[in-house]
Amino acid sequence: MTLNVRNKRSVYAYKLKRRIRYILKKFYQRFSMAEDSRPVFILGSGRSGTDIVSYCLSKAWDAELINEDNPKAFDNWRLKGLDSVSGAVRKSGAKLILFKPIVETLRAREFLDYFPGSSVIFVIRNPYDAINSMVRFFGQGHVKAVKGWVATDFSRHPQAPDDLRQFIKAHCHEELSLEDASGLYWLLYNSAFHFLSLESERRAMLVRYEHVVQNPNQTMEHVCRFLGMKWRASMTDEVYSGSLGKDLRPVLTPEIESACLAQWERLTGEHLSNSI
Repeated sequence: MTLNVRNKRSVYAYKLKRRIRYILKKFYQRFSMAEDSRPVFILGSGRSGTDIVSYCLSKAWDAELINEDNPKAFDNWRLKGLDSVSGAVRKSGAKLILFKPIVETLRAREFLDYFPGSSVIFVIRNPYDAINSMVRFFGQGHVKAVKGWVATDFSRHPQAPDDLRQFIKAHCHEELSLEDASGLYWLLYNSAFHFLSLESERRAMLVRYEHVVQNPNQTMEHVCRFLGMKWRASMTDEVYSGSLGKDLRPVLTPEIESACLAQWERLTGEHLSNSI
């Protein structure tokens, strides 16, 4: 999951700047510890902008990002347990502790129930752009993942409703293409916003990747307001919109494409034509 930033001409200078900022922020949080720390879960399908949202928020002085590769709370890209999350929150000096367990997006309701003061930021992206990005980045990974869901009867995703399980099973076959696998992956994860009833959850916010990269200041200021944190222009000074609609639309099985477009319309109210 790559960050969509532009100012990287000098990799060394960029990494040094980030390192200095990290040290200064840890120093600040150690001597200005928040009285009330709470977790924020940044969720959604892979390649949908969770990285860029996490990165922008992590630049705030009163936020700490605990990413999927951080042993404080994660093991092999999954949370060790909600007790580990609770421990990481207690030990942090930040007001908001950001977790990005996107492979566990379907546990969003569980996270909110376990942590009454927590929030969910659910990031979505146009299915065509997201699927293209998944195919490039994950390759056969999503074919393996979708076949694994079906082979294990969705054991790691028990929250998935029966009708969606049956749809995925009906379209999962030996010759499953990279595009169709990524489409099914996108469909399951993005459908979670509704089958988990997050649309009526006051602690959950839907954020569009397209809005983040096209209008970063206004969008991230809105996210910060929702989370009760102060927005600064420096949070978004590296964001650009070069990844929107730059590829041809992926070739999907018509039924999978229609299902993805229907879910996108349900999420955004926006109708995308499936004609190129």
